Amino acid sequence: MTRTAMPTSTEHTIALEKRHRLPGGQTMTDLSGLVVDHARNAEVWDNDGKRYIDFFTGVGVCNIGHSHPRFLAAVQEQLSACAVGTFFTDVRSRYYQLLSSQLPERLGQIHMFSTGSEAVEAAVKLARAATGKQEIVSFWGGFHGKTQGALGLHGGPRKRHCGPFPPGSHQVPYAYCYRCPLQLAPTTCGQRCVHLAEQSIENGSLGDIAALIVEPVQGTNGNIIPPAGYLRALRHLADRLGALLILDEVITGFGRTGSLFAFEHDPDVSPDIVVLGKAMASGVPASAIVSRSELVEGTPFAAPSAAASTFGGNPLASAASLATLQILLEEELPERANRLGASVARRLASWTDEFPFVGNAACMGLMIGVELVQPDTRRPLPKDVTRGVFQALLAEGVLAMAYDSRIRIYPPLSIPPEHLDEGLTAFENVFRSMYRTLARR
Repeated sequence: MTRTAMPTSTEHTIALEKRHRLPGGQTMTDLSGLVVDHARNAEVWDNDGKRYIDFFTGVGVCNIGHSHPRFLAAVQEQLSACAVGTFFTDVRSRYYQLLSSQLPERLGQIHMFSTGSEAVEAAVKLARAATGKQEIVSFWGGFHGKTQGALGLHGGPRKRHCGPFPPGSHQVPYAYCYRCPLQLAPTTCGQRCVHLAEQSIENGSLGDIAALIVEPVQGTNGNIIPPAGYLRALRHLADRLGALLILDEVITGFGRTGSLFAFEHDPDVSPDIVVLGKAMASGVPASAIVSRSELVEGTPFAAPSAAASTFGGNPLASAASLATLQILLEEELPERANRLGASVARRLASWTDEFPFVGNAACMGLMIGVELVQPDTRRPLPKDVTRGVFQALLAEGVLAMAYDSRIRIYPPLSIPPEHLDEGLTAFENVFRSMYRTLARR
């Protein structure tokens, strides 16, 4: 009689979950086959004891690093006191005070939610209430969440076969200079893509634009960094349209780009609404919109419970958000991301020189994007190759969103330099092996 091998703890856990869950889970989860045991700062250990450098951090959620002692203490203290309800609490009032002190005065009003998608839809609702207009302009490649309203703002293929979506949404080109829709050079184009966007709105809308919503750096599209002055140009475009400017900082916020908020890189950019999430509470679900109360006073948005959320601003989320922001500020993690990002940028420049399949590669702070292309072209590398990159990095002990041609790297802002170097060296080892393989074809 043949004996069947007993499943390992890892195999059992994965099989048990897959038996009970609906399809559609996160790509990173299924491809890695990883069962996490514990994590500290930039390191993760799986159920089998293998260690990884974390260049994923839950899609840029853990900016302060895993299991920060002060964060754990604050969350545990609040959990033992009170975790639910939206009554006034000392911890939420202190968080609002600290967050507003880091924002321009005109953005001092805050409302908390649970997810980025929820906050995005609230921002759109606020813009429509404030302006009395209906249409929303979003951008090619932009991603604002997976709920039906947020997904309708997406400018790409992820929304195919998921409609119908709420009406009144228009998508226009983003300043993705590596793949410029006008095939122009960023140094000489004069930001013609903004002019094209304006023409598209003039010809395709009802002239009833409530807001433009844009990511300062496009995250899901591959960490695409627009040229200097682009957000300023969009501010002017919104003004010409009589519309509000919504900046979706769900992924760029809380230090990721080397400043607390990405719009701070250009002092002339003044958004009307900012959407926050992901790293806001270091893994405890929390998001927010920030704006100013006079925009919506006397509108349906301001009616009792009109913008309320069951879990938004609950004591646990507020405590986690407060502890996260305190740590970011006191440990100067945005500044640290800026310093580390400068060294990463130099290294990325060497990758584009050494590896013919590395096309666009850039970073802003520790928001790092690398695009893999077929040599001598700008055609994306096929998935069978990029999935191989992902698995090779996994074998090297690195967790990164490297399963597609557009690689996204999000280390903690607190990552020790030696761990950052270890992770980047693993990328270089994989790329060199890949170069040798491609050369033999």
